[in-house]
Amino acid sequence: MSTLTRKVPSPRAADDVFASYLRRMFDDPFTPTTNGTWMPAVEVSETNEAMLLTAELPGMDEKALKITIDNNVLTIAGEKEQELTDAPPAKNYYLSERFYGAFQRSFALPRTVDMEHVKAEFDKGILTVTLPKLPQAKGKIIEVTGR
Repeated sequence: MSTLTRKVPSPRAADDVFASYLRRMFDDPFTPTTNGTWMPAVEVSETNEAMLLTAELPGMDEKALKITIDNNVLTIAGEKEQELTDAPPAKNYYLSERFYGAFQRSFALPRTVDMEHVKAEFDKGILTVTLPKLPQAKGKIIEVTGR
């Protein structure tokens, strides 16, 4: 018969996890901050030419979005309005997992982003912000020649 054992993490292990989290947070140039009632899901990826920030904003209109860059910080803000009807019968909600209201997310940008050529596109509830890299950030291949 096998026995089950329960592993209880030591307080030191919890400290190590928290320290690791703090290191990742401060080492990552895309550390997000939030100021609002909800946060849209965001994905940050990178190609050789640019960094891409994609946010899921279902049910929103591009006119409700405001994107700014100030002091190397990209901020995406907006407000998702709740669809309200005044006509009876009134709804009784049993479950609601939809988010409404204002949101704001800010991301510290690396110095390698070409701020003059940033562009944003919104299609079918998906916001894509393209952050092109400066030429010197793309790297250079050095050809090796013989004598």
